[in-house]
Amino acid sequence: MSKLTSNYFAEISNLIAQAKSNAEIAINSELVLLYWNVGKVIKEQILEGNKPEYGKSVISQLSSQLVNEYDRGYGQRNLANMVKFYEVFSDAQILHTLCAKLTWSHFRQLMYIEEQNKRKFYIELAINERWSVRELDGRIILKQH
Repeated sequence: MSKLTSNYFAEISNLIAQAKSNAEIAINSELVLLYWNVGKVIKEQILEGNKPEYGKSVISQLSSQLVNEYDRGYGQRNLANMVKFYEVFSDAQILHTLCAKLTWSHFRQLMYIEEQNKRKFYIELAINERWSVRELDGRIILKQH
């Protein structure tokens, strides 16, 4: 490969890598926002103002329909996680900023940290240190022991 061709190859390879990275971020952001919005609908329209038994029954039926139509990612446990996600990260503006930097798996770990300041601490570290979900989980467990 000539030096000229090598330079073009490097430049085009960088463009491809950047486009792939941008696509992954966009897809992740959309999924995180989808799960937040699903949690919002369930919380605000099904759970609030209804008897707990009624809400659980509706969620069970809804989950069955969603699993049949889409996949097991919409099981009752995951729907409960989406509701918890909406409750913990209720500020949509902050969420929009974070979802470009953290995955759904990160959020699932972070939303079960009860103390808000502790959660913010781990969010900042996960973003700044570019922690994988495994690293985040390990750090949270180490801190608790």
